[in-house]
Amino acid sequence: MNTLKAITSMSIWTIAIFTGLYLVDAHKNYQDIFWATTIGLTLLVAHVVNMIIYFKITGDQPYKWFQKS
Repeated sequence: MNTLKAITSMSIWTIAIFTGLYLVDAHKNYQDIFWATTIGLTLLVAHVVNMIIYFKITGDQPYKWFQKS
């Protein structure tokens, strides 16, 4: 159940980032070096925040699946 919560939260965050990029016309300006750098950093931060969200919600449970009892 925690994995579903994490994926839902990550989806909401990712949609918010992509909506923000769309609203500032990032898809039209990606060939400018400033825009390309900004878009790249934004996507990198979004990815890191997605990982933080996932591990804050699920903890280390995914890594205990294959652990012997």
